[in-house]
Amino acid sequence: MRQLAPCLALLVGCSGNAASLPENLVDPGPPPENGLQLILPIHRGIQPGSDNELCTWTAQTADQDLYIKSVQAFQTVTGHHVVVYKTQSHQPPGTTRVCTNEDLAQVQFVAAAGGEGQAMKNRAPGNLAFKIEKGYQLVINEHFLNASPEVHDGQSAVNIEYVDPNQTFVPVGALAVGDSQLQLPPGQPTADIHCTMQEDVKVWLAIPHMHNYGLNITVDHTPKDGAAKRLFDTAWTPEMTFRPPELRADPEMPIRFNKGDQLAVRCLWNNPTATVLTFGPEMCIFFAETVDDERKGNLSCDRGRWNRF
Repeated sequence: MRQLAPCLALLVGCSGNAASLPENLVDPGPPPENGLQLILPIHRGIQPGSDNELCTWTAQTADQDLYIKSVQAFQTVTGHHVVVYKTQSHQPPGTTRVCTNEDLAQVQFVAAAGGEGQAMKNRAPGNLAFKIEKGYQLVINEHFLNASPEVHDGQSAVNIEYVDPNQTFVPVGALAVGDSQLQLPPGQPTADIHCTMQEDVKVWLAIPHMHNYGLNITVDHTPKDGAAKRLFDTAWTPEMTFRPPELRADPEMPIRFNKGDQLAVRCLWNNPTATVLTFGPEMCIFFAETVDDERKGNLSCDRGRWNRF
C-alpha cells in the first residue's frame, strides 16, 4: 500500500515545473521566485477508510536563520494536509517513511496548509513570519485520509516563499488543544477537553478541527476574571475536514489568552460503525497560530497536560 514512485518522482528540493515531470499527479506550477518548491513521492494504493501519514526528510538544511512568509500546498484527492516541520535530528535527504511517534517527537511545527484538490496557502500577515533556525533540516509531513469507497494514488507538493532575513520579522507560534487518546464507541459519543492556560498568548488565526463523523464542535474561552466567550459553535460537515471555519484577528489587535484563562472544547460525533474510533481517524482539536513576540514557541494541551511541539 505504501510503495513509492520511481526515483525521478522524488524531487525533494527540486525547483522545476511539476508539469514536465514523469508521472506527477499534482502541478504546483513554477517555483516561487524567492523560495523553494518541494515535490513529494507518489503514495500508491491509498485504501478506502485508511489514514496515512508520511514523513520526508528533505535536502534543505538552513545555513542561516530563515523566515518563511507563506506555505502553499497542493494535494490530490484524499490529501488532508501538508505540514512543514524542522528538526535537528537529521536524516539522509529523501528518507521517506510512515511517521512514527519517535519521528514526530524529534520535529518542531513550522506551518501547515493543504487539502484535497485545493492549492491552499498559509500566509503570515503583516510583519509575521514562520521561522526556521540555522542548522535545522526541513521535514515534510503528509496526511492522506481516504473517506471514499475507492482506492486512490496520492501526492503532495509545497511551495515555500521566503522573506528577506535582513528585515525584522516577528515569529509565528502555535497553540493546539486536543485529546490524543480519543475513544469513540458506536452511537453519538461526546468528548470534553478542558485546559487552563499556562502562558499568555496572542492569537491571530484560530480553527476547530474534526473529521468525517463529526456532528458539532464548540470552543469556549473563559478569562480568569471574566465571562465565557464562545469562539466556535459549528455544525460540522465532512467538507470542513479539509476546509474548516476560521476566526482571524489583526496581529496588532490579537485575541488574547492569558495565563489562568480556561479553554473548553466539546465535540459530538455520529459513529455508525461497529468499532471504536480513535485519534487519527477522528479528532477533536482547537488550533491557533500566534504572535510569538516573546519567543514562547509552540504550545500544546493534550487532555489538560501542557507540552511543546
